[in-house]
Amino acid sequence: MICRHCRSRLDAAGRCLGDVPLIWLRGHYWGTAAQIAHTRGSDITADRVRDWARRSRQPGDTLHGLLPGHHLPGRGRGTTWYRDDQAATVEAITRKTVEEQGGPARRGTQRAELTPAA
Repeated sequence: MICRHCRSRLDAAGRCLGDVPLIWLRGHYWGTAAQIAHTRGSDITADRVRDWARRSRQPGDTLHGLLPGHHLPGRGRGTTWYRDDQAATVEAITRKTVEEQGGPARRGTQRAELTPAA
C-alpha cells in the first residue's frame, strides 16, 4: 500500500514512515524525504523532495547547494536525511509567482478516485 500524502510505501502495519516526528540534531530538525513531505503540505511528495535534492547537486540549477542530503549507511540502501528549514527555503523558491520567477505558480495537484464505468 502507498501513503496518500507522500506516496511512500506503508510498513507492514499500514503506517507511513513519514508520520514519524522529525529529529532535532545540532539545532535543526532533520527528516527523511517522506517526513519532509509530510511537513510541507499535501501537494509535496517524497519524490519531489528527492528531486529538489538532486537539483541541489546540479551546478547550473537555481536550487544549487540549497538542499544537501546527508546519507547514512544502514540496512538496505541506508537513509538520506534532509534539514527541514532548508526544504522550506527550497519550497518557497519553487512556489514563486509568474512575475518573480518567470514560470507558472504551482497550485497543487488534485487527486481523484477513478471508478469503472457501468
